[in-house]
Amino acid sequence: MIKRFVIIALVGLVMISCGQVKEQQSEVAESKLISELVSQPLEYEGKEVSFDGVISHICRHSGDKMRVNQLDDADFSIMVMLEEFQSQFSAEFEGKRVKVTGLMKTVVRNMEELEHSHDHAHDGEEGHDCSSTEEAVKLMAERGITPDIRAYVELRGFEIVEEQVEEEVVEVAEVAKAGEGC
Repeated sequence: MIKRFVIIALVGLVMISCGQVKEQQSEVAESKLISELVSQPLEYEGKEVSFDGVISHICRHSGDKMRVNQLDDADFSIMVMLEEFQSQFSAEFEGKRVKVTGLMKTVVRNMEELEHSHDHAHDGEEGHDCSSTEEAVKLMAERGITPDIRAYVELRGFEIVEEQVEEEVVEVAEVAKAGEGC
């Protein structure tokens, strides 16, 4: 009788643990194109994202970020904050293919325009402490201001792919706005 109970308990544990593994596997971020991430940054904000690209630049000033170009189109790139992985990167990685997993973040770069359009009619409280980029964008839209949103990724994992990438893909995309580079 005890033998049957132990066997049933073990089978139950195996079934439960297998179910948990499936849940963890389903949470892995689906791979996206960089163009998708930078074109619709609010859709991915706060979510884990995954993408392939070519490291076009690693910041030599602080060493805490890199720019990754889309594999098939260097016109699309995204900033990746290296976080605790900073010591694992060097300028020698520029031009190499990388698989990135990280947390998508956004920041509104022209928040000062919201300050200037504000009427300060709220009990002497200064500024705007919007709780999210979405909230800031909504407030800006109400005031007729076009938000300048910058998307970036906080690195959570990476893999350097040891294959040569065609030279034209490695070209550094021209930085469209001041402050996007190092």
